[in-house]
Amino acid sequence: MLKKLLLLAVLFASLPAVAAYPDRPVRIMVANPAGGPVDVFLRVLATRLSQTWNQSVVVENRPGASGIILGNALVKSAPDGYTLGMVVASSLTVVPFAVDNPPFDVQKDLQPVSLVARTPFIFVVPKDSPIKTWQDFVAASKQRDLTIGSFSIGTAFHLVWEQTARAAGVKAVYAPSPSSGKTLGDLIGGQLDIALDAPSSAKGMIDAGRLRAIAITSPTRFAGLPDTPTLDESGLKGYSSQPWFALMAPAGTPADVVDRIQKTVAELLKDPAMKAQMQIYGMTPVGSTPAELAETIKNDLRDMGPLVKELGIKL
Repeated sequence: MLKKLLLLAVLFASLPAVAAYPDRPVRIMVANPAGGPVDVFLRVLATRLSQTWNQSVVVENRPGASGIILGNALVKSAPDGYTLGMVVASSLTVVPFAVDNPPFDVQKDLQPVSLVARTPFIFVVPKDSPIKTWQDFVAASKQRDLTIGSFSIGTAFHLVWEQTARAAGVKAVYAPSPSSGKTLGDLIGGQLDIALDAPSSAKGMIDAGRLRAIAITSPTRFAGLPDTPTLDESGLKGYSSQPWFALMAPAGTPADVVDRIQKTVAELLKDPAMKAQMQIYGMTPVGSTPAELAETIKNDLRDMGPLVKELGIKL
């Protein structure tokens, strides 16, 4: 009997750490302020994770400094899988080039877990604008000075605009704003010719007939705005741009724990109810592997470095 007990003890001791994960509450930090689309979605995901794991999953907002505050806190956390970060792409692929002496190395100090979702952006104009299509916008930009409004310098919105403008050969003065509400208000008020926004922010005004979407940056049409053509359909063949957000962990987090988290998240993202909720927020679920996320970060760093330098962005 004693030998059997000893054998069982050895077997249990040899089981990987993932078998017990999580055996206490998990914390997920997010750089977005409370109430924004990423924060709201994360709280939905945290609830589902909590139900699946039978453990509390707590969301903690760490806004500020273009995501550096969150990144710094994540890097300094124990690499055990109990502290994660939901990080937007620009925090990982723009900040390293736009900040002098960044406090951590994205590729060395952080462990990719999963690219959770991508978010297409939309170009919108007032309902009575003479600009009816993307081609109209391109043509008008060659005839007169236009203004395009969106979020602050160095954000994903700003970089998507600059990439798209170069791909399309279109010019417009970029008017940064602290909020979507102000941008859309200025657009309706006639202070802007066009705006670049997220579907979750602009869809209400589009549905109400106050704004008209002329193009979306996703490679295929977005289910939430099925009548809005893609840039590819509008003449920019093969072009799309969809910023993303992802789960990251401190470097050194055990591979089996990372794998457990990734597989759980990916499975939840397949749920029809989850997909429907994400559509409301203008998000397309992904659920990539850690290796796929690492490759995405590597490619984006390669592309963003020269662009940030060319634009002279300093955060």
